[in-house]
Amino acid sequence: MKYIIIGTAGHVDHGKSALIKALTGTDTDRLKEEKARGISIDLGFATMNLNDEIMTGIVDVPGHERFLKNMLAGTGSIDLAMLVIAADEGVMPQTREHLAMLHFYGIQHGIVVINKIDKVDEEWLELVEEEVGAMLADTFLAGAPLCRVSAITRAGLDELKEKLLTVAREVVMRDGMAPFRLWIDRVFTMKGYGAVVTGSVLSGTANIGDTLTLYPSGQLVRVRGTEFHGQKVEAVYAGQRAALNLVGVSTSEISRGMSLSHEAYGQISTIWDVMVNLEQPIESGTRVRLHLGTGEFLGRVYLFKDSTYHYMRLIVEEPLAASAGDRGIIRLYSPQILLGGIMLIAPCKQARRISENRRLLGQALLEQSVYHIVYGILVENDGLMSDGEIKRQAGYINKNQVNQSLEILRAENKIIMLEQFFIARSSLLALTQKCIELLDAFHRNQPERAGLSREILKQKLGLPDKIFDKVIAYWNKEGTLLSNGGDIALQSHAIKYSDWCNKLLLTCDQVLSDPDFKTIDVAMLGEKLNLLPEKANVVFNMLLSKGLLIQVDTVCIYQKTMQDTIRILKNYFQTHEEITVSQLRTMLNTSRKVALPLLEYFDMNKYTVRIGDVRRPGIKIMDSREG
Repeated sequence: MKYIIIGTAGHVDHGKSALIKALTGTDTDRLKEEKARGISIDLGFATMNLNDEIMTGIVDVPGHERFLKNMLAGTGSIDLAMLVIAADEGVMPQTREHLAMLHFYGIQHGIVVINKIDKVDEEWLELVEEEVGAMLADTFLAGAPLCRVSAITRAGLDELKEKLLTVAREVVMRDGMAPFRLWIDRVFTMKGYGAVVTGSVLSGTANIGDTLTLYPSGQLVRVRGTEFHGQKVEAVYAGQRAALNLVGVSTSEISRGMSLSHEAYGQISTIWDVMVNLEQPIESGTRVRLHLGTGEFLGRVYLFKDSTYHYMRLIVEEPLAASAGDRGIIRLYSPQILLGGIMLIAPCKQARRISENRRLLGQALLEQSVYHIVYGILVENDGLMSDGEIKRQAGYINKNQVNQSLEILRAENKIIMLEQFFIARSSLLALTQKCIELLDAFHRNQPERAGLSREILKQKLGLPDKIFDKVIAYWNKEGTLLSNGGDIALQSHAIKYSDWCNKLLLTCDQVLSDPDFKTIDVAMLGEKLNLLPEKANVVFNMLLSKGLLIQVDTVCIYQKTMQDTIRILKNYFQTHEEITVSQLRTMLNTSRKVALPLLEYFDMNKYTVRIGDVRRPGIKIMDSREG
């Protein structure tokens, strides 16, 4: 079965509700005030089978300008518009306004109904049809089927049903495999059941027992029961008018304009980048009424720097839970005149200009190309993204279509997968180039350093830990750079640095092995190697890390000097049983400041054993004697 939503539109008192009653037998004016005044005030609903394969839900909207807010609450979810025009009055102000709103909502299918033909003669009817044709030129209803009917005499109703069936066959069925989504248009309490909401199912399926998210509050609710066409059912599907009995929430916590959906698909923000289609230019900062889904939201729209009116920034006064590609209407706050249509692209990134990548994403959303939407999200985010985050930002799209697009993009080498994350190839190349430039500059300024600290590089690249680690692993594998402990360097620098180290170590061996040279500090090292203090400090630390400098308390001894000292000590103990600090100081021609830490080093490494104020041979000395 194919399910679609039909919505009425047209001027007040042109017979929309009477026409629905004639077609379905349902009186959509359910309020006492509507009965008393004879006009629709709020949304009304009915159902109609067009044939055994197509069932429609009908949303009847009020035509009076005072209730335009309610009209718009019912228009955003329709698949097929039925524009109703009274034959005795012809085109009226709300006729034109409703037509413009249908256009701005992006509705593509419709039918034109001239009602009340029983009130006029043929000549007048032809004049009205000519006026209607002129109004419809250059709109989505240009060339649409036109029916002459009378809701009172029932003339033309059979032909209207046939034409509705013809157009309904052209409507693309809403995707039942996409994530579930429903904008709430009615909320009430049913005794013994609790909170009940109704709305048009925009996509997906909701089953009894499902857990859904109520937006924008983010509250989790459970579906206790579902109804369609006044009958209890096990599930409701895309394209149906549905009622859901919810557990875990009270009616006081729900209102028209909220939505129900699968968790992790809605995006919530007060600041959105949008595409707009304005009837005329407006000033930046204009206060507007945004009609999106079934809700009305107050806010302001702002121009970007160096941009046209086609892209603007929307700032609403309360969090807006919506999805990329959602379309709505904006009206001036006061007087409430129609300004144009709006399509959400994504929550803003705080830039005062809109990027070219975000423009391209907006175009992809406008064209509803899943392939380009997925690619646009990856390029626009400029980093690694999980499968779930891509789907959330893509909106209520069948996940299989998203997965298929990801596979095609990978096959085309436009995106790259790093473990479970995706990144646009162009973004990875740009990130790689940035990393290379950072490291190259660092290597040129500090060639004596093995590499840049991982933490500093991560901060400069602006990457979180998890993503940084995966990118580094990829660069290591590709041979772009070398990660060595806490430092990261370009492969080219690693080779040069290795050569530099070898030459440096050879020089150190030559200049630091001087028998008269016992202790080393940074200043002495700089003097011996002819280095500036900051570079001498780097070399000093490098020698320490490689074990070529042995630190004993505050004294640093070159490795070969230490080996020579140990040989001297061993030779001494060939003829002596003990040694004092004073004796070692004299023997090495050094100071007590050096001799005392040396003896402590010998104690620690078992060359000597301290007994009172003297040292006797340790295990390592005794072993050498035996050898």
